[in-house]
Amino acid sequence: GFAGADQHGNITTFGRGGSDYTATIIASCINADEVWLMSDVDGLMTADPKLVKNAKLLKEVSYSEAIEMAQFGAKQIHPRTFEPLLSKKIPMRIRSTFDIKNTGTIVTATPSAGTKKTVKCVSAIRNIGLMDLSGGILFAAPGSAAKIFTILAEKNINVLMVSSNPSESSISIIVKKPDLERAVNALEMNLLGKLVKKIETTPNASIIAMIGSGMRGTVGIASKVFAAAQKRNVNVMMIAQGSSELNLAFVVKDSDCKSVVQSLHEEFQLDKIN
Repeated sequence: GFAGADQHGNITTFGRGGSDYTATIIASCINADEVWLMSDVDGLMTADPKLVKNAKLLKEVSYSEAIEMAQFGAKQIHPRTFEPLLSKKIPMRIRSTFDIKNTGTIVTATPSAGTKKTVKCVSAIRNIGLMDLSGGILFAAPGSAAKIFTILAEKNINVLMVSSNPSESSISIIVKKPDLERAVNALEMNLLGKLVKKIETTPNASIIAMIGSGMRGTVGIASKVFAAAQKRNVNVMMIAQGSSELNLAFVVKDSDCKSVVQSLHEEFQLDKIN
């Protein structure tokens, strides 16, 4: 299910999630009623059970929520798996091979009204590094960010998250921890003393994300999130939220990750979901 051909016709493998991707492509071609992905997990969860013992199975999520969960560390499925299903709105069910009585998680384009009102999941990406770049007034010039990202792209370094302050005098960038040293070296060689005045790093960090369509237009979500972090006496180092309001992501030290995830799970009562 994960073998294919590259642009030159050479037989190759699809990589992680290739079998699932094959299944959804075929489902789209035959206009299937539903796709079942069988694995060793019950479905999508409210949190990683390794971090939160009372994490619950999510019975229903939307495509957009599931894609966000896949992007933010849900290992059950690759984000591209959903692409063939989106235009035809074919539902997907994620189930366990070892527990056939469990119906798993249904992923659909039109979730029921009740599930739209809730924050669904607290997820985490660990083993990441944070770079804080500052550069004064030159940093605010047009094209400054482009130069930074071009240098990182040339070194094949993927940027996971970006945040900039309103004064445009500094920018924070998240990369995978194994890429952090290469990223800093590349930026120092090309920009330090010119565009960039100083680079500070935090090598052991984690991204924590609250995910759910229930956050859209809801007042007070951010205050609950940061109150949960404050209860565990944890400092938030960086914050980002897209205009879709499907997720609210922030960065903490990796040593604080488990504690904050547990606190958020309690704060939003995710153990009582469904």
